Parts: sequence; C-alpha cells; structure tokens
Amino acid sequence: MNRTAIALAVSLLAGLPGAALAQAGHDTHHPTTPPGQVEQAPAGQMPAMQGTMPEQCRAMMQAMTPECAGAMQQMMQGGMMQGMTGAPNAGVAPANESRPDFTRAYVEAMDTMHAPMMDGVMADDPDVAFVRGMIPHHQGAIDMARIVQQYGDDPQTKEWATQIIQAQEREIAEMQAWLATNAGDAQAALARTGGTVWSANEGGNSISAIDLGTGAVQTVSIPVAPHNVDLTPDGKLLLAVGDPAAAADHGSGGHGHGAEGAAEGQLVILDPQNLSTPKATVAVGSHPAHVVADRLGRAFVSLAGSDGIAVVDLARAEVIRRIPTGDYPHGLRLSPDETQLYVANVEDGSVSVIDTQALSEVARIPVGSAPVQVASTPAGDRVYVSLRDENRVAVIDTASREVTRRIDVGPNPIQTFVTPDGAYVYVANQGTEAAPNDTVSVIGTATGQVVKTLTTGGGAHGVSASADGALVFVTNIADDTVSIIDVRRQEVVKTVPVDDRPNGIVYGSGSR
Repeated sequence: MNRTAIALAVSLLAGLPGAALAQAGHDTHHPTTPPGQVEQAPAGQMPAMQGTMPEQCRAMMQAMTPECAGAMQQMMQGGMMQGMTGAPNAGVAPANESRPDFTRAYVEAMDTMHAPMMDGVMADDPDVAFVRGMIPHHQGAIDMARIVQQYGDDPQTKEWATQIIQAQEREIAEMQAWLATNAGDAQAALARTGGTVWSANEGGNSISAIDLGTGAVQTVSIPVAPHNVDLTPDGKLLLAVGDPAAAADHGSGGHGHGAEGAAEGQLVILDPQNLSTPKATVAVGSHPAHVVADRLGRAFVSLAGSDGIAVVDLARAEVIRRIPTGDYPHGLRLSPDETQLYVANVEDGSVSVIDTQALSEVARIPVGSAPVQVASTPAGDRVYVSLRDENRVAVIDTASREVTRRIDVGPNPIQTFVTPDGAYVYVANQGTEAAPNDTVSVIGTATGQVVKTLTTGGGAHGVSASADGALVFVTNIADDTVSIIDVRRQEVVKTVPVDDRPNGIVYGSGSR
C-alpha cells in the first residue's frame, strides 16, 4: 500500500469518534509488539473497533502489510492521543496562535480536505466513491503545495510543489469530467463551473468559502461582522465591510449596521487564498453596508450612518475621498464600463449616480420606497432597483435617468443581480424578521415580467452569479445557508450550510 493509500486510510479514521480511534491504535499496534509489526487477531476474530469503522476503512486495514500498518500507526499517534482525551478534530494538531503561520496554514488545508473526502467515499458506487474522495485529496495536495511556495525556501520543494499543482489540477479536471458523465449529480454540475463562492456571515463575524469543485466549505473569523463582500476585478483581493465584531448590531431585519455611537466601521482587505490573516483593515466611517472595487485599485464603500461613500485606495489602504449621497446609502454597483457608480439610498427613496472620474454625485433619481440594491445590465442601458417596502423592482433607463417600469416581486426584496448574458434578473425576497420569506423572483429582461418564482431558504437576501452564467447563489439569513440555482433548469440544485446570518455573497472563478 503506497503513501497515498495510507493517507486516505488515515483521513477515513480521522472521522471516527475518539474512542474508536483510540481502539484502532490499540488493535493495529499492541504496545508489546515490535515496531513495524502488527499483532494479528486470532483466526476467526475481528479487532473490536472494526464494527465501528466505515467499510472502505475496514477493507484498507485488512489489506495492509505489517510495514504499512506500522507507518499508519505512527501517522495516527497524535490523533489517538486526542481521541482518548476527547479533543475535537482527532488526528489534527490544534492550529493555535503559538504555531508558525505555515503550520496553521497546513493544518487548515488538512481540516478543509477531510470532510469532503469522507463525504466522497461514502458514495454507493465504488468508482464514484473513489473519484469523489480523491478530488478533495488532490485539492488538499494543491493547497499544501501553494503553502510551501509561499513560505518555503528550498528550490527543490518549490519545484515539487509546482509539479504537484500542475499534475493534480489536471487530474481534478479529468475526474470532474468523469463525474459529470458517469455520476450525474449536482456536485458534478457545480464542479464543471468551478471557482469559489464567499458569503459574509454577519451574525458569525466570519466569511465562508464554498469550493464548487470539491464541495468543501471553509469558515474563517474576521475582525468585523461583515454585511457584504466583493472581489477586486483581478480576483487577488477579497473585500469585506462591517462594524467591528464586538460593536455590531444585527437587528432591523438584517439591515442594522451597528448602534448609535458604535466604533467606526471597517473595510477588511483579505487574500482569497488565506482568509485567516487580513492583509489590512481600513477605518472607513459609520455603518458601512456594501463595497465594490474597480480596475483602478479603488474600493467604494457605502456608509449608511453618514450618508456618503468612502473611496479607498487599496494599495495604500487608506480613504482618499468622501462623496455625499442621499439618506442611508446601502447597495451599490458600478456600471459595466466603470464610469458611473449607482447607489441605492434606503431612506431617501432614490438612487445616486456617482461620476467615478470626478468622484462626485452627478444625479439623484427618485425610484420609490426603500431602495436597497441595484443591478446593471451587461450593456449598461438599464439598472434594476429593489424597492423593499413596495415589493417591487424599479427599472431605470440610464440614458434618460428615469424609471420606466416597476415590476411586482415577492415580499421585501433585498438584493438584485443580472445574469452575465443579460437574460434574467434574480431578486431575493427576504420577507421580515418575524416572517422570513424563502423565494427568489426571476425577471425576464426581454419581457419585464417575472417568469419564475423559486423557493430557496428562509430570509433570501444576497445574490451573485458565476462568470459563465450557469449558476446563481443566494444567501438565506434565517436558515444560515446558501442556495445554488441552476439557471438552465431554473431550480435549486444544492443547499450549503454556512455560518450565522449570511448576507452579502460574491463568486470568483479562480481557485482558492
């Protein structure tokens, strides 16, 4: 049995309860047995713990040579100690603050790998189980290779890392294609699109990263209670905005951004491939709500508590301009050519139009009651604005800067998003705190009518879409989940648990 097989067996055992893991060590390597040998159970008897092991793991244990079993026992030693003491995450050393950054990164990569590997090998079909188990295994190898490229010094280890990344990425793509043909399940469809989805979990002071290729979910705490997230256009930075975690107030149906007198809100600048250590934090102002970034290296942050926009130079990590808007600015998005920024002013019943070169408001368009978020068509000719208190969406003609239509949707619409091909607008209907709604209205842009109403999860709030337009992602703040919608089929194909009260969401096509 080679090292990969041993590692897979260890990963399987890592999912066992602590007592069973401790018994596994007892049964595979008795204290009086010489190193490298395994005490064999009497004929006709199975070790006591085998009844608690997954079938795949039992088969691996029985097939092991004494040498392999001894090697596996040494790899498991730390895990057995934790298992006998009842410590969580048996088999994995705690990633505490006293350990070096690279150690914590390795442990985090291992933790991320184990759960989807276990899920994968539980498939009913042995071939499907192998492929589903190996995809996160390969992704774990890629993640570890990237860590040594970041922290390592030896040219040989970096060369091995490069070779591993290239080989494993190729094999993952081949395996995903095989699953798409032979398994026909939702995960295979998600793997075809690939990339990562990040949710801003305001109630959990965290961000969850959903890897569409493997199904793995990584949740990391950050210094703020994030209400919204965005990627820079080059995908190199992940941006999150919110009030400091200790000062945040999550009332008002998910639209409270701190109490009066709370500490100044922050923009947190993160590396998408290493969320655990922010690259920088920038104090931006009172109650930041949303953030978008342009190709010039700037971030625009709406400040609901001070009726304006903070413009941040990301390279310098500092605010370079403040732009007044209407009352309580909330959702905002750039036009496709990035020359204009549209900002929904909740208490003002308007949308501010910001000239991104002059950095000033050039128009304010009345739209209706409680506009929350905006979404532009790919052509930039129309902007769709959710009107929370009217249960409608207003359509702005960007040339005339006038509302040309209002479309009835579900109760208390929050975020809107236009698909990359411009065919549909997805509108998340959150409902109220007392009566969360669980629907998304799908507007056909050609007709200006709702063509489908989808059921997602309680408190549907944030919306994003994959770059290829195949998938739409919706956060559900009352259910603590993300719904993934297949656009072609117009149905929810997967629901992913994340942390408490997910609000904003963003998709990135690059790997973590």
